[in-house]
Amino acid sequence: MKIGDFVEWRDQINYPGLSGIVTRTRHQSVGAINRGNSPEIFVHWLNFPKDYMVGEGWETETNVRIISAITKDIR
Repeated sequence: MKIGDFVEWRDQINYPGLSGIVTRTRHQSVGAINRGNSPEIFVHWLNFPKDYMVGEGWETETNVRIISAITKDIR
């Protein structure tokens, strides 16, 4: 996943509509890669269920799926 990708939470049954934009990525240590840990991304949540107030946070890539991907690096 890249910065700017629009993602949604995989568990849409319990968190319908939870979606947002990836704003940062975290580099993994060699140990985390060897253990098979999923990379972490920082998501700024834009849409979420009415009873679930969240703004932003670190998530693992396995917990979200891409809705719309950036096809070109913006730098």
